[in-house]
Amino acid sequence: MKNILIAFISLLCTAHSIKIYAQSDERPPISPLWVYEPWVWEDSLNNEIGVMRLVNEYQQNQIPVGAIIIDSPWSLSYNDFVWDKSKYPNPKNLIRLLRKRGVRTVMWLTGCVNSESVDTKNQRSPDLEFVKSKGYAVNRGKESKWWKGKGVHIDFTNPQATKWWNSKLDELLKLGVYGWKVDQGEIYFGDNVETSKGTMSNEDFRPYYYRAIVEHSLKRNPNSMILGRGYSHQGGYAAAAKDLTVSWSGDFSGNWEGLKLQIDNIYTSAQKGYGALACEIGGFFNEKSTRKQFIRYAQFGSLCPVMINGGSNGPFSTHLPWYFGDDVTDIYRFYATLHTELSPYLFSVGVDAHNSGKSMLISSSHQDHSHKLGESIFVKALISDEDKTTIKMPSEGEWIDYWTGKTYAAGQEIELQYNDMQYPIFIKSGAIIPMHIQSDVTGLGDTSFKGKQTFLIYPNATSRLTYHKPTGEGISYDDIEVIVNADQRSISVNAHINEECIFLIKDINGQTKRIEKKGQSFSFSY
Repeated sequence: MKNILIAFISLLCTAHSIKIYAQSDERPPISPLWVYEPWVWEDSLNNEIGVMRLVNEYQQNQIPVGAIIIDSPWSLSYNDFVWDKSKYPNPKNLIRLLRKRGVRTVMWLTGCVNSESVDTKNQRSPDLEFVKSKGYAVNRGKESKWWKGKGVHIDFTNPQATKWWNSKLDELLKLGVYGWKVDQGEIYFGDNVETSKGTMSNEDFRPYYYRAIVEHSLKRNPNSMILGRGYSHQGGYAAAAKDLTVSWSGDFSGNWEGLKLQIDNIYTSAQKGYGALACEIGGFFNEKSTRKQFIRYAQFGSLCPVMINGGSNGPFSTHLPWYFGDDVTDIYRFYATLHTELSPYLFSVGVDAHNSGKSMLISSSHQDHSHKLGESIFVKALISDEDKTTIKMPSEGEWIDYWTGKTYAAGQEIELQYNDMQYPIFIKSGAIIPMHIQSDVTGLGDTSFKGKQTFLIYPNATSRLTYHKPTGEGISYDDIEVIVNADQRSISVNAHINEECIFLIKDINGQTKRIEKKGQSFSFSY
């Protein structure tokens, strides 16, 4: 009877109900559409001037930005949620201005309340004594040193402590904050921690922390998210896969070793079942990227589910493409735009990942530094100054070189040379890739594509796609069925509403035919 009831509830709960998904099973949640637009941030100025400088310069260079992280320190003391007005004079107007510019605000936090702080205006949190007196901290309020000072960590196993904490989050959510960068603090409070549920391992405690924040945020705004660590070399697994709308792996340097370590962390997270995985371009600290390293970092990041650029190692120099010149700006613009154009595909792959309980990155290989982004796109990372690389194709299907149109067999091993603009990208023969094209930056379309649903198609035999088409900026979607029959040279579409579609159909010579159609359900020959 219980299984029947669960099945009935599942039928009632559509993709619009991420809250139930996040609480009821181990699958990664559906990430909102907006997270698949490029993110930026800096950890240097840490003020409104730095925020607006970044957004202004990216947009002036016609590079898309969908979100910005306001990192620490932004508050008077850590996690008191009171803005430092000397850094951010009018937070409400700032968040509104960013949103008007198409940029969502994501705020940094940890679960710690401090008596000593490294770089905030106030050393001691005004909440510290209250938290201790109420029993809202782990380890009976015993203070520990962590990377931002000394203090206590909130006991998220305690419902009253969590309720109090959520009331603090609400102040920012009301301003229009879209999500949280939930950073590590819990790992500094002992291998075992005393909680309201008794003593438990730090590993068992961590999910309470991340889950409390994501559940409350989704309750207030179903299209919000949290960015947290899946697997990280800096402490192992943090949040559970079912609680992370976006998974990132911590801090890396900007050199080749940093890129390789980040790829290793991302692939480990993917193999554990984390869904929407993020790459932080140029790393966070230590060595800065060279020109070549920055280009290859950016290209790899653009072909991950979530693309983030920011850090403390050259935030206003080597993290910015125009620092390296117009040619690198052009390359970065191309890949950031391609990433944005792929956002409908990424969203649909994210829904599939949720439904299957798998990652958006498939068949990731630590040895080959390669992965599939969904089922249709295969990527090989370039991880040295050498532009020549050996590529082993996936073990099934035929794969078409994005640049040349040449087809390679399953498992085939090839050696190719790439210039700075090009990157090893291969499309599966038979692929149907939904895209959002608004310009001519990538050469796939132009401004006449605005407002229309584009499908990039590589016909082979009969292929079909259940496209989970986003209906807004968040997690809601409608399903569209697309069937391509290469033998009959026909395409069929079944949708619930009238769709104005552009079909970009590749032939065996790499030429592209453009066909426009509109309707709910229709078929045509090409």
